[in-house]
Amino acid sequence: MIRFLLDALLFALFVAEMCFYHLPKDLHEIFGVALVALTILHVAINRRQFMSLTKKLTPRKFFCLSTDIALTICALIILATGVCMSNFLFVDAVSFEIRRNMTIHQLHVALPYVAMILIGLHVGFHWSELWQRFLNTFGLTKLYERRYKLFFTAAMILSIVGAYGLHLNRVGDRIMMKHIFGTPATDLPAAVFALMIVGGVALFAAITASSNRK
Repeated sequence: MIRFLLDALLFALFVAEMCFYHLPKDLHEIFGVALVALTILHVAINRRQFMSLTKKLTPRKFFCLSTDIALTICALIILATGVCMSNFLFVDAVSFEIRRNMTIHQLHVALPYVAMILIGLHVGFHWSELWQRFLNTFGLTKLYERRYKLFFTAAMILSIVGAYGLHLNRVGDRIMMKHIFGTPATDLPAAVFALMIVGGVALFAAITASSNRK
């Protein structure tokens, strides 16, 4: 129960951070610090599972381990660039020149979308465990068995929303660090934008989970 709530809060904070355009800058930084703290806790709690991936390495374990390492590196760079760009919590920690550096700014904007994809892959690799934990936590196992098609349809709709969100948010251009100050997605209400981010993670999770079954 505690592990599931931690994972859910961690994901909720990530989605909130992605909704930067809809948050006050000081709250964005506070959420960022909380996200880092919870990420460290998440890694500490799951360290044995992470270390088990290095034993008797299979192709699946290799890709899972590579995803986790890439996600960790991505998170560290996002943290470092966030500190460099801080206008509130760490404003005195770096010089004005560093805070206004365009490359740092572009990395901080682009890498969260890389993280979104990696989180989707991470969730997909651990889907069976996470899904069972979700059903057990909320007592939905029997309902899922009876309404499997309903759950599947909801997941498909969410993935489609995510795919459309990737297009509206010009994720490819963002990852390539092109100068983008706004997209059709950022003009949408915060709840819709957040749903697209959730859908983006769900899309890559579904692709990864489906691949693992083959």
